Amino acid sequence: MIGACLPSWGWAAISGGWRWLSIGCVSHSKTPGSRPMGRKLRRHLLIAGFFVGLACLALYWPLFHAGTHVGATQPHDYYHFHWNYWWMRHALTTGLNIYETNYVLFPATTSLALHTLTPFWYPVWALIEPLAGSLIAMHVIFVLALALSGYACYGLLRQEAVPGSLALSGGMIFMLTPAMLLSVFVTNINYLSLFWLPLALVIWGRIARSIDQPRRTFVWALVLGLTLYGMLMTEYQHGLFLAFLIVPYGLLTLITAGSGRLRGRLVGAGIVAVGLALGLLWIAGPLPHLLTYDLSSLSPQRIEDAAGIPFPDGYLWRWSPYSRSVTLGALILPSVAAALLISLSPLRRRLNKPIRWFWFAVMLPPLIFSAGPSITLGETTVTTPYVALHEIFGGLFRNPARFAPVIILPALIFVGQTLGPLMSQRTPVRLGLLAALTLLVLIDARIYEPMPLRPAAPVYGFYEMMGRERGAPYDDYAVVEVPVAGGSGEAWVGEFAPMETQFYGLTHGKRMLNGTIARAPLSHFWHWLYDDPMLAWLGQRRYLEPERVEAQLRNRIDAWPIGYIVVHQDYIGRVGPTVQEILGYFNSLPDLLCPVAVERSAVAYRTTWHPDGCPPRTPPEIAPGVHEIDIGAPGDERYIGWGWHWAETISGLTLRWMGEYPQTRLYVDLPPSDYILTIPAQAFHEPRTLRLRVNDQPLGAPVVVATAQLAEYTFELPAALIGDGVHVEIVFDYDGWRVPTEVGQGDDQRRLALAVNWLRFTRAAGE
Repeated sequence: MIGACLPSWGWAAISGGWRWLSIGCVSHSKTPGSRPMGRKLRRHLLIAGFFVGLACLALYWPLFHAGTHVGATQPHDYYHFHWNYWWMRHALTTGLNIYETNYVLFPATTSLALHTLTPFWYPVWALIEPLAGSLIAMHVIFVLALALSGYACYGLLRQEAVPGSLALSGGMIFMLTPAMLLSVFVTNINYLSLFWLPLALVIWGRIARSIDQPRRTFVWALVLGLTLYGMLMTEYQHGLFLAFLIVPYGLLTLITAGSGRLRGRLVGAGIVAVGLALGLLWIAGPLPHLLTYDLSSLSPQRIEDAAGIPFPDGYLWRWSPYSRSVTLGALILPSVAAALLISLSPLRRRLNKPIRWFWFAVMLPPLIFSAGPSITLGETTVTTPYVALHEIFGGLFRNPARFAPVIILPALIFVGQTLGPLMSQRTPVRLGLLAALTLLVLIDARIYEPMPLRPAAPVYGFYEMMGRERGAPYDDYAVVEVPVAGGSGEAWVGEFAPMETQFYGLTHGKRMLNGTIARAPLSHFWHWLYDDPMLAWLGQRRYLEPERVEAQLRNRIDAWPIGYIVVHQDYIGRVGPTVQEILGYFNSLPDLLCPVAVERSAVAYRTTWHPDGCPPRTPPEIAPGVHEIDIGAPGDERYIGWGWHWAETISGLTLRWMGEYPQTRLYVDLPPSDYILTIPAQAFHEPRTLRLRVNDQPLGAPVVVATAQLAEYTFELPAALIGDGVHVEIVFDYDGWRVPTEVGQGDDQRRLALAVNWLRFTRAAGE
C-alpha cells in the first residue's frame, strides 16, 4: 500500500523542487544583477502557462473528443494504461499487492514488476477520474506531460546559457517531437513523460554550481534522488536514456570541479541521489519484485524486429507523427549542420562557448544507436553498435527509435550555444525571431493536421451491472470475453481488437482473461493459441470439439469460477458462420449458460454458478397471451441455435436465413399452455418441405414453403410437448438448400433453405 501512496507526495515534492530550481534558470540573463523573486516567479509562471497553452493547441482535436475517443485509427493498447490505475486503486483499497495480479490473463498470476505500470501519474488520475472519468483524466496527463517536457527543456537550455528566445523555441521543439506526439497518439504515457531527462540534467547542474555550499549541495542531491525515483516509477527505460546524458555531464562537472575535495563532494552527491532513489524503490516501489523476477520466462524480441529511425529520411524529415514511425523532424539535424557550418566560417570568431562541442559529442552515441541494428548504404548493409546493446539487455529494449529525444536535447544545446552569440541584442529583433521560430516549429510539427481518432470501447449496461455485484461470492468470479485474446508486448495470442476489452475492467472490476501485461511470461497465455480446446475455439483458432469444450466449461465455471461469458459479435464478425456457431452452442447448454443481456453487438451469458441464477428466456409479450421472437432484430441472439445465418434487413423486414446446417434450432421458455405457432417463411429458389420437432417430438404435419414471398404457416403446439416450458427446443427440418452462386443469383455462397421473419406463440383459445 505504501508503494503506491509515496508517488503522490514524491510527485508533489519533485514538482515543487522543479519550480524552485527553474526560477534560477534565468541566471544567465545578460541583465546585470538578479531580478526580484516575484518577477522571476511571474516570468516562469508565464512561460509554464505558455507551454500548457501550446500543449492544448497541439492536442486540440483529441481534447475536443476527450470523453469519447482515443488516438489511432486501429486498435492499440491504450486500454491497459487506464486499467493500470484502476488496478492500483483497487489494490490500495483492498490490501492487494500492486506488483502482482491475476485480474488479467486469468487464471495465471503475473508479476507487474516489468509491466508499464507508470505509477507516477496515478495521483493525477485518482484525483480526476472520479469526477470526469478515465478518458478525461488521461487527457489531462497528456497535457501536463507535454507542457512539463517543454518547460523542463527550456530550463535546461537557459541553464546552459542559451538565449531565452532560442530556449523557448527549443522547448517547443522538444515537446512536439514526433516521439512525443506518437506517444499521445497511442496513449504511451510512460514514454510521453520525457521531462525527466532535462529535469535531471538541470538538477545535476544545480548540484555542480552549488558544490562549494555543502548544505545546498545535499538538498539538491535529495531533490535529484526524488527525481530519479519519480523517473523510474514512470518508465525504467528513461534510466537508460538518462545515462547517455548524465554520465558524460557528470564526468564533465567532475573534471571542471577545481579540486579533489569538490570532486569528492560531487561524487558524494551522486551517491546520495542514487542511494535515495534505490531506497525508495525498495520501500515504495518495484525493486524487491525486480530482483526476484524470473527473466527466463520472457520472450525477448528478435533483433530483426527492433525498429530504428528510418535511414536516412527519418533523420532529415518529419513523417506524419501518426504514421507510427519515429523521426527526428525537419529541424534538428539541419540545424546541427548549420551550426557546424557556422563553426567553420569566419563567424566562428564570435563564438565564445567551446563547451558546445561537448554537447555535440554527447549527441553522437544515441544518434548511432537510434538507427537500429543496421543501416543500408546503397547495396551495402552496415551493422551498428545497437546490436551489442540489444544483446546486453537480452532483447528487452526493443525500440531504438526511442533514442530520438536523447539526440534532440544535446543537439538543441549545441545549436543554441552556437547561435546565441550571433543573435542581435535588440528586443524587436529577438521578438521577431521568436515569432518566426514559433511558426517554423508549429509547421514542422504539423499542428494543422488533426490527430486521427477512433471511438473508445463503447459503454455496456451489463458491465455496469457486473460492477454493482460486490462482496462474497461476487468478487471471486472471472469474466471471459470472446474472442479470447491476450499477451505481452513481445508476443500475443489473437487479434489486438479483442484485447481492448481489458478497458471494461474499470467498469466491472472483475478478473478477466483478455488484455495485455507487458513482458508477461509466455506460459500465462500461449496455450490459448491451439492447446486449449475451449479457449482456442473461443479465439477462432481451433475447430469446435463439443464434448471437450463442454467438459472444460463445466469444470471451469465452478473451479475458477466463471461468472459471465461475453460474446463480442463485432470483433468476431457478424457476417459469417463463426458467431452463429458460438451463440448456437452456448444457447444449447441451459444447465451451464443463459443469455442475460444483448446490447448492440455484445451478448452477455451468465453462468449457472452465479448466485443470481438465470432469468427465463421468454419472448416479449406483444399482446395478452401472445409472445413473439422478431428474427433478425437485435436481441434474437437469445433464442437462435445452430443453422441460422446472420441477421439481415431486406425491404425493411428483419430476417435470417436457415440452411447452414441440415436442421436449424431455436430455444425458448414459455408458460405451460397450448399455443398456435405462426411462422412467416419463404423458400429460396425452389419450394421446401418443412417439418417441425419440439423437444424431440414431431409437431403436426409437414408444410410446403413457397418461394414467391413470405407467407404465414401455422402449427398447433400442445402443452404436452412444452412440458414445464423451460428450455423448449424447436427444430426446423427442411428437405435441402441451394447456393445462390450455383443457380446464377449473385456471388452469395451460403447454403440457403428458408428465410424467417418472426415466430409468434399465441395461447390457444380458452387457455
